[in-house]
Amino acid sequence: MPSWVVGRHVVRLERPDLVSVAFRGATSAAEAEKIRDVYIAIGEQVGRFDVLFDASDLVFLEAGARAAWTRGGKVYPLRHVVCFGANFPTRTVIMTVYRAGRLLAPSIFDFHIEFVPTEQEARNRLAVLGRQARHSCAPA
Repeated sequence: MPSWVVGRHVVRLERPDLVSVAFRGATSAAEAEKIRDVYIAIGEQVGRFDVLFDASDLVFLEAGARAAWTRGGKVYPLRHVVCFGANFPTRTVIMTVYRAGRLLAPSIFDFHIEFVPTEQEARNRLAVLGRQARHSCAPA
């Protein structure tokens, strides 16, 4: 499985339509930009994908990192992001960045995000979302 290490964070392509990302510690603007670039590069290779987002060890998103997520010039190739392990303050920051992105650049932030407590619940939820998406695209 291809993987990228960005500081203490790890991005891993698990299958063509699933990327797992584990954030560890604080996240700088440079790290956020690099992870954004990895997402874009993966999307150019495989198309849109889902993200399994492990925030259990995410400590802090620096202001520059929050801004970097909303400054993307290219559309994020994401369909769904399911985040697990995030405590309340972390969920709040992530949702604030997501909502800001949706307001500032709605075409770039054309994906769904939600939170669940555990990795297994996140994987289960992504499976359900994938089935729903395939079903809604199926010809009648």
